[in-house]
Amino acid sequence: MKTSLLTTALFVLTTFHCVVAQQIPGLQFSNYGGLYRATYNPSVLGGPRHKFQVNVLTLGGSIKYRYFRFIGENSFLYPILSAHSTKELYGRSRTMGSLTYKDPIFLTGEIRWPSVSFALGKYHSVAVQLRTRGFVQGRNITSAIDNLYMKRLDTGSTPPITGEAWGDFSLVQQSLTDLSFSYGVQLLDIEGHKFRVGATVKRVFGARVAYLKGNADQYSIGPVNNDPEISQLEVDNLSYESGYSTPNRKARIGSLFDSGKYGSGWGYDLGFSYEIGAVWKGRKEAYNDSPDYLVRLAGSLTDIGSVKYKTSDSRVARGLHSDVVIRQAELETISDRGPEGFMSLFPGDTSTAFAQSVKLPQALNLEADIQVFNGFFLNLAHTSRFKSRSGQPLDMYVPNTFIVTPRFEDEDSGLSFPISFIQGNNRPSIGLAGHFGPVFLGFSNVNGLMKSGGARGSMMYIGFTAWKANRKKDKD
Repeated sequence: MKTSLLTTALFVLTTFHCVVAQQIPGLQFSNYGGLYRATYNPSVLGGPRHKFQVNVLTLGGSIKYRYFRFIGENSFLYPILSAHSTKELYGRSRTMGSLTYKDPIFLTGEIRWPSVSFALGKYHSVAVQLRTRGFVQGRNITSAIDNLYMKRLDTGSTPPITGEAWGDFSLVQQSLTDLSFSYGVQLLDIEGHKFRVGATVKRVFGARVAYLKGNADQYSIGPVNNDPEISQLEVDNLSYESGYSTPNRKARIGSLFDSGKYGSGWGYDLGFSYEIGAVWKGRKEAYNDSPDYLVRLAGSLTDIGSVKYKTSDSRVARGLHSDVVIRQAELETISDRGPEGFMSLFPGDTSTAFAQSVKLPQALNLEADIQVFNGFFLNLAHTSRFKSRSGQPLDMYVPNTFIVTPRFEDEDSGLSFPISFIQGNNRPSIGLAGHFGPVFLGFSNVNGLMKSGGARGSMMYIGFTAWKANRKKDKD
């Protein structure tokens, strides 16, 4: 039975293209993930394993090896900060790492604010969560452009290039906050079969988008006045559109709910899980309520919805410049101030307001979780982008990936090793995640934290939780 179920699970998962949602590595698959799994599949709230769980604070972001070289001068929350600050964003962003190799660029950051879930008896529970997310997405940002951004134009580390073809490109910064309410229920509870469903409704607010998209014939990088230490970037025949839904401004709680200043919208998640088997039941102590299934099959739809922007101080500029010259000072202005900085340096011919709807990172998640022996699991998971729209570079998304995660877990601790196959990357990302009591730490790509593997970044999460188990009373 185990072999046939494993074969079926592998077949189901490999017949789809794959994507990874940027969840906490390892913990989105754990039976004890609770709140952290609920954002991936709300059905975990049915038949809850916690009487209550409190997320005190969780921070996450995509980083690279440079992050640990410049501690105190960096931030893995750059995609969130870019909406509310211009201070040293150039330096901060250079310590982040794209989760995808070369093209496209994908950076992300996340804050999970204090949140709580609590059981309503044996089969029901609810959760209220508050989360802020940020994304930076770039397409056709060539390796030479990325290299000069990382190594600067005033260090002599940028090799010369003449007449390199470019074409269409885009760079988008987005951030948003959502307040969500989740409910899960267990509908079936018999030996060898357990079925759960769950749903989440979320209100999105405080959303901001800023972007630059355009087309260039070609670009060159060369020294200034024959000085090998000082270089400049020259772009030929640049046509562009640059815009933002609201100017960069300090975050104030009251204004985040103002639809005249920030975008807002609605979203929802749906999920189910089905556990098959009861192979460990006869070997457990009476007080041990750890899972005894052989296979757990699960699926969910997450972030179905959109953000609408009807802000009063938005701006969109369009322009055409035959010759654009960028040196280090201009590079830092654009990096710190985003599209606002770009438009101040290269004014457009026309200017209008920004009014548009942007899709949330809609995703379809499928997984099979196999208990190989008591307490050791092998998880196979994929997430595919759901109903993507062509020609919409502002829509949020996650990079395509297939994940294989062996893990050890119990109520108080766990250790997992997620192996992610991201579409377009030249090799898999091997991660490490663990939770020990109230503290957990996770990385999606350990190799990305070393200089030799610095071409790709790694998700890093650190968080603190408190909970009480929802298990059977101890028996003599």
